[in-house]
Amino acid sequence: MNFIYCLVLCSSTDVQSEVEVTLTWSLTGSTKMKDGCFSRDGATNIKEAGHTSSFDQIVEDQQQQNKTMEEKNDEQKKLPKKKPYVAFLIDRPFNATETHDEEETTLKLMNCLRYRLNLGLHSKGIGQKSEDDDAELEALIALSLGSSSSRSLLTSGTKESPRTNKKSLYDTLLELVDEFDAAGVAEIFRLLLERRTAIPLFVPDSKTHFLNLMRHVTLPGMDNIRLGEDKSLMRVAVVSCRQRNQSQASEILKSLFNIDSIHFQDLSTGSVSSKSFLAEIGCGCVLTGESGPEKVKNVLVTHIIGDFKPLWPFLRHYSDYLLIEDSSVEVESFCASTLTSSEHISHPESNAFPFVCVWKPSVGETRYEIKELNGFRQLCIDGQLAGKTIGILKSSVVAVIKKMNAADQFQVTSQERMRLFQIPLLMDEGYTALECVSPIEIKSRIFKSVQNLRDVKTKEFLLQKNYMEQAKHEETKMEHRLNEEKVREEDAKIKKCREVRRAESHRVEKHPLLQLFLSFLLEGDPGSRVLSIRMLEKELVGRCERTIGPQLQEIRKLNSAYVNKLASGEGSSVASGKKNLGVTREQLFLAKAQLRDGVLNVEHLWRELSHLFTDMEPKSRSAVVEKIPCLAAQHLLDGFCLELLDGDSNMIHLEWITEVLRELGLLIGKLKRIFVLSVIGMQSSGKSTLLNTMFGIQMRTSVGQCTRGVNMQLVPVEGRAEYDYILLLDTEGTRAPEYHGMPDSDKRDNQMATLSILLADATIVITPGENDAAIKEILPVVLMAYQGSKLAEDNGGRLSSKVFFVYNRIDTSQKNKLSSIIQSLGTSLHEAFSQVQKLVGYSAQLLKSEASPFGGFDLDVTNSSNEEQCDVCILGNVKNTFEPPGDIPDFAFGETLVKLREHIHRRVTSVQQEGTAWKSRSIEEFSNYITEVWKCICSANFTLNFASVVERITFDQLDFEYKKVEQQLVEAYLESFASLKKKMIEEKGENISSGSTAVMDATSNDHRLLKFESLLREEILPAEQYLDKKVKDMVKKRGREKWSLQFQKQWETNKKDQARNWTFRLKTSFVLLFNYEHHVENYKKKMRKEIHDFFKFHSMISNNFKWTDVEKKKKFEELYNNMLYEVYQQFPPKDVRAEVLNVYQNSPTIKNRKIDMKLSDADASFFSKMKQICLDFFSSASQKKNLSPIEECLKYAITISNSVARHNQCYDDSIISKFIYDVDAAITSLNISDNSKVRMIHIYGQKKITDVMETIGREWDEENSVLAKLKRNKEAMREYFMMVSQGVEKTKLFAATMANALKSVLMSAFEKEMIQKTFNVIRNRQWLFDARLMHKHLDLHLIDLLDEQKIDEILFCINQPQSFYAYVLHRLISQNVTNVDKEWLDFTSHLKQAIKKAAVASTKVKSGKAQNFVNQLRNEFLKGGLQNELLASAFLINLSGEYEDCENEENSEFQDACTNKMLAALDSQEPPKNQKEFAKQLSPKVVQYMKIRNDPVALPRCDAYCGLCSSLCIESANHDTSLTPHDAIHQPAGIAGLSNVTDLTLDSKTCSDSFQANWSFRLSKTSEWQKYTDYTKVFPGWKDPRINEESPVREYILATYNEEIAKKYQLQPCSDIPAKYFRDLSTIREQLKRDVGGI
Repeated sequence: MNFIYCLVLCSSTDVQSEVEVTLTWSLTGSTKMKDGCFSRDGATNIKEAGHTSSFDQIVEDQQQQNKTMEEKNDEQKKLPKKKPYVAFLIDRPFNATETHDEEETTLKLMNCLRYRLNLGLHSKGIGQKSEDDDAELEALIALSLGSSSSRSLLTSGTKESPRTNKKSLYDTLLELVDEFDAAGVAEIFRLLLERRTAIPLFVPDSKTHFLNLMRHVTLPGMDNIRLGEDKSLMRVAVVSCRQRNQSQASEILKSLFNIDSIHFQDLSTGSVSSKSFLAEIGCGCVLTGESGPEKVKNVLVTHIIGDFKPLWPFLRHYSDYLLIEDSSVEVESFCASTLTSSEHISHPESNAFPFVCVWKPSVGETRYEIKELNGFRQLCIDGQLAGKTIGILKSSVVAVIKKMNAADQFQVTSQERMRLFQIPLLMDEGYTALECVSPIEIKSRIFKSVQNLRDVKTKEFLLQKNYMEQAKHEETKMEHRLNEEKVREEDAKIKKCREVRRAESHRVEKHPLLQLFLSFLLEGDPGSRVLSIRMLEKELVGRCERTIGPQLQEIRKLNSAYVNKLASGEGSSVASGKKNLGVTREQLFLAKAQLRDGVLNVEHLWRELSHLFTDMEPKSRSAVVEKIPCLAAQHLLDGFCLELLDGDSNMIHLEWITEVLRELGLLIGKLKRIFVLSVIGMQSSGKSTLLNTMFGIQMRTSVGQCTRGVNMQLVPVEGRAEYDYILLLDTEGTRAPEYHGMPDSDKRDNQMATLSILLADATIVITPGENDAAIKEILPVVLMAYQGSKLAEDNGGRLSSKVFFVYNRIDTSQKNKLSSIIQSLGTSLHEAFSQVQKLVGYSAQLLKSEASPFGGFDLDVTNSSNEEQCDVCILGNVKNTFEPPGDIPDFAFGETLVKLREHIHRRVTSVQQEGTAWKSRSIEEFSNYITEVWKCICSANFTLNFASVVERITFDQLDFEYKKVEQQLVEAYLESFASLKKKMIEEKGENISSGSTAVMDATSNDHRLLKFESLLREEILPAEQYLDKKVKDMVKKRGREKWSLQFQKQWETNKKDQARNWTFRLKTSFVLLFNYEHHVENYKKKMRKEIHDFFKFHSMISNNFKWTDVEKKKKFEELYNNMLYEVYQQFPPKDVRAEVLNVYQNSPTIKNRKIDMKLSDADASFFSKMKQICLDFFSSASQKKNLSPIEECLKYAITISNSVARHNQCYDDSIISKFIYDVDAAITSLNISDNSKVRMIHIYGQKKITDVMETIGREWDEENSVLAKLKRNKEAMREYFMMVSQGVEKTKLFAATMANALKSVLMSAFEKEMIQKTFNVIRNRQWLFDARLMHKHLDLHLIDLLDEQKIDEILFCINQPQSFYAYVLHRLISQNVTNVDKEWLDFTSHLKQAIKKAAVASTKVKSGKAQNFVNQLRNEFLKGGLQNELLASAFLINLSGEYEDCENEENSEFQDACTNKMLAALDSQEPPKNQKEFAKQLSPKVVQYMKIRNDPVALPRCDAYCGLCSSLCIESANHDTSLTPHDAIHQPAGIAGLSNVTDLTLDSKTCSDSFQANWSFRLSKTSEWQKYTDYTKVFPGWKDPRINEESPVREYILATYNEEIAKKYQLQPCSDIPAKYFRDLSTIREQLKRDVGGI
C-alpha cells in the first residue's frame, strides 16, 4: 500500500495561509499521476513513492517538474494567442449574428450567453413516481439491506433522433471556450452556470482542462462558494454504458438535478459531437419534498459523455454518488467486477462513500434492489426512465444527502477530501490545466495587505478623506460666492487641503493594499490581470458584507424607531419630545455615515490612486505612479468600470478624469468615436442589472448591490459605422435610503441625474413595477436641468439626449395593464412638463405646449408590429422565479433588451425630423464636455453658466462651419486668380511673340483689365451660388436661429469684401504686368539699343577708337541718368494727397453731406489740438473716461486707417471710398448731426487716411515703380555696356541678359516658394486659428522664462501682448519652415531642368532663336514643374530686332552659350546662410502673406487686447467688430498691474469674475467709476467679459511672484490670492505640452 502526499496552500479570511496536507490512498491498477505537477495555485502533486521517499528526492522531482513546465510555457508561447475577456464583450448588431439553424456559430452562441437568450436546451424532464415509495426506499438504503426487494411498473420507451451532418452545439461551445484566455472562459462558465447549464471539464482538441480555473468560478446563488475549491456539496457522477445517441443521461441531469446539458440539445437535433469522450459539470438542485431550508439541496453533478474509462481515476476521487446508466447489450454492460475490493478501500471513508446506483433500461415493470458486490452496496434499478425510475433515483440521492448531513461534518470537509482542483484529470492523456492565477495566493496577499477595512478607509486612505473635506469647502465657497470674505476663507481651507494631500502622498504610496492593487494592474497577461482584480473585488465585497452586517441591523432599528416617533407625533410640540426625536435622528445619520465609512471596494482604491497621481509633485512621481492614468485607461479597456463621479464626495475629480480619458484616447486612437448611454432610476430598480443583461457586462456594484456615484464602462463595438465604442454611465439610485433625510440629499440626486442626462446621447429611465412615483420624482429634475441648460431653446424645445423609459418587474402577460402603464407615463410626462413651467416661470415663447420636450417620443404600442419602435419598454423579471429550480434567467427579459438596444441605436443615429443628423464624439470631445458640464453643475448660478457654455459650444461649431465656407470662397478666388494671372502672362507673352513693339495705350489696357475682371466674376459666380445655399442651410439648423441674421449679414459682407479684395489684387497684378513691367522692359530695350548705336557710331567714325575704363564709366552714367530722367518725366510719383482729395470731393457721401473738404487755417489748429487727444486714445490710461460720440468717431477713424495700413500694399481710389463710407456710417450710428462736427470728423479722417496712403504709396513706389525697378537693374545694364564696348558677340550678350534677368528675381522667387510652402504646412495647424491653443503656446513660453527666472521679461510680455503674440507666432512659423538647404537644391534643380529644356526647344526653330528661347523659358517657368509666376514674368522680354546675329550660330553653340551662362549664374548665387536665420526672416513675410490672402480660417489672431487686464482678443485678424466684437480669456488683473483702489493691493480677480460680481473699476485716481456691466460701453467693439476660463500659468505667476509684481508696479502684494492659483508648475507644463502636442 503506497501513499501520496498532496500539499495544498490555502487560507481562510480570518487566519493567515496554512498548509493543508491531504492524505490519499493510491489506487491499485489505476492510472498513475504524472511525475509531479506544480501549478501556479501552489498545489503540488508529488510523484508516487514509498514511505522512504526523501525530501531531497521530492525537491529533485519538483525541480524536474519546473523544468518541464518551463518547456511547456515555451511551447505555449508558440501557440495562437487567446482572446482576452474584453473580446467577449464586443457589441454587434444583433441581426448580423443571426444564422440559419444548420449554421450555428460561436458568435451566435456567445451572444446567446451574453444576452441571456434561449439556447433551446430546456426539456420538461421525465415524469416522477409517487412519493409513497420514498420511505421504503430510503429505509432500504439506510439499513443497507441485502434482500432483493423489488417493485414493478410498466414504463414507456424512448425515441432516438436520426444522426445529421450538422455541427454539434457542444463542439461549438468547445471552440468558443478554446478561443479565450482564462478570464474569458471563466465568464462563459459563469453565464452557463447562471442558467443552470453544465460546463465542460476539458477541451479534447487542445488537451486543456479547467479544474484549476474553476477556483475562480463562483456558484450562482451561493455566495463565496467557488466551484474549484468547494468541499461541502455532495458530488454526483453520471456515466453511461449505452451508445451516445441512445443515452438518457442528459435527461437524468434535467429531470433529477434540474441541470441543462448542451449535449441533450445535440441529441435532439441528431448532431452529436464526434469527440470520443467528453465531461461536463453543473451545479444542480434536488427538491427534497421538505419545507424550510431543507426544501432544496444543491449538488455538484459531473456527466461523462462517451467513453468514461479514461476518466475513471478522476471519478474515484470525485464521486460521493456514482450513477451508472447501464446497457442492456451484454458487450456494453457495466461489468460488476469493475468495482474491485481494492477500489473499495481506496476511497476515503469507504464504509459510507461512494454510493453506487446502476440503472439498466428494460421493458416491463420497474424493479430496484440493494446489492452487494465485492464489498460495495449498490442500488440496482431495471426499467424505463419515465415513471418510477426517476423518483427512485431522486429518493436515493436525497437519502445519501441526508446520510452525509447526519455524518460528522468533519468527514465531509476534512483535509482528506480533495477539492476539485486537486483531483488529477487525464494526466496520462497529456492534458494540462489552463493557466490562471491562484485565488488562494491572492487571498493570502490581500490578508497580508489589509486587516481592518474600516481602518484602511478612515485612517489610512488619507487622500480621499481629505478630498471629501475639500469638497465641502468647494460647495460652501459656491454657496457664498458673493461674500468675498467667505470666499477668501474657503480658498485658504482648500489650499490647506491640497497641501496636506501633497504631504501625505508619499506615505500613502507605500500602502500595502495599493501596492498589491498596482501589482495586479501591472500584470502583463490580460487574463491574469482580470482574474486577479475580480478576485480582489470579491474578497473586498465579502469582507465588507461580514463587517457591516451588524451596522445594517442597527440602522434598520434606528430607522424604525425614528419613523415610529415621527408617526406618533412625538416631537411635534413638547420640547422633550423634540429633543428625543432629534437625538434619534442624529444617531441614525451617524450610523449611516459609519456604514459608508465601513465600505471599502475597488473604487476606493482607484480614488486613492487618483489623488496619489494628481497631488504628488510630478518630479517626485515614481515610474509606477506616473503610469496610474494609463493603468486606469487599460482598466476600462479590460472590461471594468471606473468612477466618473465620486460617490462619497459627490464630486468629479476633473484633473484625474481628464488625464484618464486622455490616456484612453491614446490607447484606442484619437479618431475613435463613442456613443454615450446612461441609465437612471430609483435605488435597487435594476439599473446595473439592465446594463449587464443588455451588454453582457459585469457592471461593478457596491455592498448591497447598489451603485455609488456614477460609474462608466467602455464596451467595444463592431459593425456599427456610427461609432466604435459605447460608454455606459451607471448612476447611483435616487432617493437612496442611506442618504434619506441627510443634508443635501436632494441636491445630490439632482446633480447625478442632471449629469447623466446632459452627458449622454441616450438615457434610460427605469421604473420598478407599475408605480410611476419614481418617474414623477426624476422627470422634474431632468427638465429643470434641461431648461437650465438652455438646450430646450437650442433644440426647439426637445431634449437633446434621447430618453427611453423602462418598466421592469411587470407581468407582461396582461396586455391591458401594459396600455394603462403607458397612458400613465404620458400623463406623468405632461404633469412633469407643466410642473417645470410653473417652477421656473418659463416664458411661453421658449417652451410652448406644442413644443414639449417629449414631443418626439413614440409611446404607441397599440399594435404588435410597433412594439419594437416604441420608446417605452415593458420588462418582466430578470429571472423566471426566485425559487430554485426556476431561478434562472428569463429569456424573454434578454430578448426584449436586445430589441431595445437596437431600437435605441436606430432612434439616436437616424436623421431627426428637423433634418439634423446625430454625430458621435471623440474621447477628447467628451472629456472637454464633462469639464464644461461639471463646472456649470457645481456653480450656484447653474442656469446662466450652463446656458453660456452650451451657447458658446453651439456658436463655436457654427462659427467653425461658417469659416470653412469662407475658406472655400477664398480657395475659389485663389484658384481663379492663379488661372487668370497665368492667362495675363500668356497674353503678354503672345503679344511679345507677335513682334509688336507698340506701347500699350491706356484704352487697350482698360479693355484688357475689364475682360479679366469679368472672367473673375464669371468663374466665381457658381462657387458663390453654391456657398450661398450652404450658408442658408447652415444657419437654419436647429439651435442656431438666434445667429441666423448675424451670419447671413456677415456672409454678404464677406462676399463684398472678398470681391473687392480680389478685384483689387487682380488690378494690381495687371497694372504691374501690363504697365510697370511693360514700361520697364521697354526702357531696358531702349537702353540696350542706345548702347549698341553709340558704339556702332564710334566704330564707324574711328576704327582705332579706344576707351579707358574711366571714360566708359562716365559714358554709361550719362546714358543711364538720361534714361532715369526720361522715366521720371514720364512716370512722376503719384500725388497721393491730391488723389485722396479728389476722391473726397467726388464722393457721393461727401456731396450729400455738402461738406467742403478744402482745408482752412482753422483746420490747422484743429489738427494740432487733435494730435495730443489722439495720443491719449491709445495710451495706457486710454479708458480713463467715457468717450464722447465725436471722440468715438475720431478714434474709429484712427482704427480704420491703421487697419488700412496693415492690410494694403498700394494706393487705390476704392480704398479711400470705403474709408469715407465707414467713417460716415459711424457718424450716423452715433447720431452726430451737426454739420460742423461732421465736417470736422471727415476732415480729420481725410488727414489720417492721406498720411497712411502717402506712406503706402511711397513704399509701393520704392518697390514697384518703373524708376525703382530700373534703378535695381543698373549693374546688369553696366555689365551689358561693358560687354558691348569689348565687342562681345551677340550670343554671349544674349546669354548675359538672360542670366541677369534670372539673377534679378532668383531669391525673390525662392522666397515666394518658401512662403507658399510654409503656409501650406501651417494653414491647418490648430494654433493658427484656435486662440485658446495659441494661448497655451504663449503660456509655454512664459514657463520657459520662469525657468530662467526672467520675471521682468515675463511682465513685459504680459503688458505688451501684441509684440509677445507676434514673437511667439513668428517662432511657431519658423519651426515649420521646411529644410531650406533641401528646398534650395530642389528649387535650383527644377530651374536647371527648365533652362535645359528651353535651350533644346529653341534650337528647333529656323529663326528667332533668342526670342523663342525666352518664350520657351517663360512657358517652362509658368507651366512646368515650378509654376512660378514671378520667374515667368521676369522673362516677358521683347527681343525683336536685337539678336538676329544669333541665327548664324550653330544650334549646339547657341544652346551651350545660353545654358552655361544661366547655370553659372545659378551656381554663383549664394544660398540662404542657415535654417534658423532664414526661417526667422521668412516668418513675418508669411504672416503678411496670410493677411493679404485673407483666408478667414488661416489668419493670425487679432492683436487687440483688453484695456484692463491686457488679455489678447481671441478672434481672427481683420474681423469686423460690428459683427464679431473683440473677446478674450481674461487673466487675473493684478498680473497686468491693476490694483484695488482702496488699499493699492494687486487685484487677483479676472474681468470675468468682476463682471459676474457686478463690481466697479477705474483706471486712475481721477477717472470716474465704471460698472463692469458697462464694459461694452467703456470699451466699444468688445463683448462683455463672460468667458470664465482658467489661466493656470498667469494664476501661478501672480500667486508665486506676488511681491515681485507688486514691487514692479509700486503697489502692495495681493492679500486674497485664491487657493486654486497655487499650482504646481511642472504639472501645468505637462498639461500644456499634452494639449499642444500632436497638433
